[in-house]
Amino acid sequence: MKKNKILFISQYAGFIGGLERYIYAVASLLRANGFTTFMLYLEKTRESEHFLSAFNDSWNFNQRPSINEKDFQLTTLHKIDSPAILKEILNRFAPTLFVHDHIYYCPKGFKYYPYKRINCSRGYNSLLCGICSSLVPPRHIRSQGGLKTMIQKNFFLSPQLFHLARSCSSFVVLSQFMANNLKRCGIPENSIHIIPPFLDIPSQKKSIPSRGKAPAKIILAAQQVMSKGTPLFLEALSLLRHPYQAHILGTGSRLKDFISLSQQMKLENNVYFEGWVSNPQKFFIQADIGVFPSLWQEPFGLSGIEAMSFEIPVVGFNVGGTSEWLKDEFNGFLIPERDTCKMAEKIDLLIEKPELRLKLGQNARQYVIKEFDKNKFLDNFKELL
Repeated sequence: MKKNKILFISQYAGFIGGLERYIYAVASLLRANGFTTFMLYLEKTRESEHFLSAFNDSWNFNQRPSINEKDFQLTTLHKIDSPAILKEILNRFAPTLFVHDHIYYCPKGFKYYPYKRINCSRGYNSLLCGICSSLVPPRHIRSQGGLKTMIQKNFFLSPQLFHLARSCSSFVVLSQFMANNLKRCGIPENSIHIIPPFLDIPSQKKSIPSRGKAPAKIILAAQQVMSKGTPLFLEALSLLRHPYQAHILGTGSRLKDFISLSQQMKLENNVYFEGWVSNPQKFFIQADIGVFPSLWQEPFGLSGIEAMSFEIPVVGFNVGGTSEWLKDEFNGFLIPERDTCKMAEKIDLLIEKPELRLKLGQNARQYVIKEFDKNKFLDNFKELL
């Protein structure tokens, strides 16, 4: 075993969402602090070369026979959704499992009940969770490869994935909320490490808040999928009383649907879908208000604290781990989930009162600087070694 050699294992090499951005940021930070970092992945995706530049070396999963697992002081496993591949990884590498989302204990992956999308707080049960995840519209069945494939996944593959994941001896989560989920699934508390994320704090703060009759700039940065709540955000925008411009960053399987929805709601003159943005900072610098309208139980919510680092107050729904960083009336407004009227009310309040917006934004930046410091993260990470 070689000191300070860290292996990352995950499904994708490239940028898809918060998970991949997290891996890239952690690997870059470790490498800048004397660690040697490596990546084992299954597939390349968007901007893979840039993503892999954070590592000293990397391998596709087909190259795994050439890797000696004893070369690494620590192996971190981030996301694998195949039981067969997960089993091989667990047997060879004895990794610490970083649980970023709900896939290991929810076949659906979103941790909410079907149709009404009411959030679930139960532990994993192979039969009940399999039934719940199978109650989906026909469109979803087709997207999963048909009924037979869906049943195979929900009733056979997902229980295997759960039991394999639970056999790990060490787990890392980003929030107390996620630690509680693991404990409900029978994971011993003493094997769970809570390591909040860190941020590269921008030296350049946001610009002076919009005043007078200038439209306030509102920003949402998220994958464009239903669980991230873009339709709820659009509904809140339709209720605003004051001028605004909304910039929605990100792409995803429902992007075209959401663009059509904004047009049906006659919001197209105020709402700009920016698609995939490799440098979101240029939008954060100009923004006045951040929003966090997620439907699902967010494991943490990295885009929220990223907005805060630019002195932007955030208005967000109280789901998952959001309340662990969004402090009501201190760095933004934490509102009941799905309450689009309340979201519109708080956005309007921030538009009306630039001084309040500035105060909450300053609190937000100072909070992020204090709580999500690089050195604090490094100290916590080193405890895993």
